[in-house]
Amino acid sequence: MPVILMIPNISEIKIRRSAAGITQKELAKASGVSQSLIAKIESGKISPGFEKVKRLFDCLDRMHETHSINAGSIMRRHVYSVPPKASLKEAIFEMEKHGISQLPVIQHGACLGTVTNKGILAKLGKSSSSIDLAKSSVETAMEDAMPTVQENTPFPIVSAMLSYHPAVLVAKNGKIFGIVTKSDLLRTVAKGK
Repeated sequence: MPVILMIPNISEIKIRRSAAGITQKELAKASGVSQSLIAKIESGKISPGFEKVKRLFDCLDRMHETHSINAGSIMRRHVYSVPPKASLKEAIFEMEKHGISQLPVIQHGACLGTVTNKGILAKLGKSSSSIDLAKSSVETAMEDAMPTVQENTPFPIVSAMLSYHPAVLVAKNGKIFGIVTKSDLLRTVAKGK
């Protein structure tokens, strides 16, 4: 019995591309089909060959899968953190223990700021004594809080936030229950999700 391969209607190319929020140029680059051919297909000026149409739909399907990934699907559930009154020595110990370079500063379930290796080192350069610095509280070296998103926040938004922040916290019902770091994002890309 012959296998019948069903391909969606060609008019769906434009609909799917627009829904994904990508330009013809971006689709051309991702699919290997020329932008001029995509424009002609979308305007109904030509009837392309099977192989070109298949490449476009396969590419659009892959893009949809990428966009369906959200913060909840790539986050780590355990969030290491420190309270604002903890000493910098405690924060450094926590970062070394878990092999991380930043910690959210959390009190009563809310993120008040972030303490980072970079921030502590900057403070060390201005301090007269490393012993006194180690005893000082986290809030003295605290930087801006990491942004917080909901678990259904799409992958592209989380990715964009990580361009400007060391990590993104994930909240549910007003409580922080996950974190997405740059390494989590890279791991997702490496897995081909």
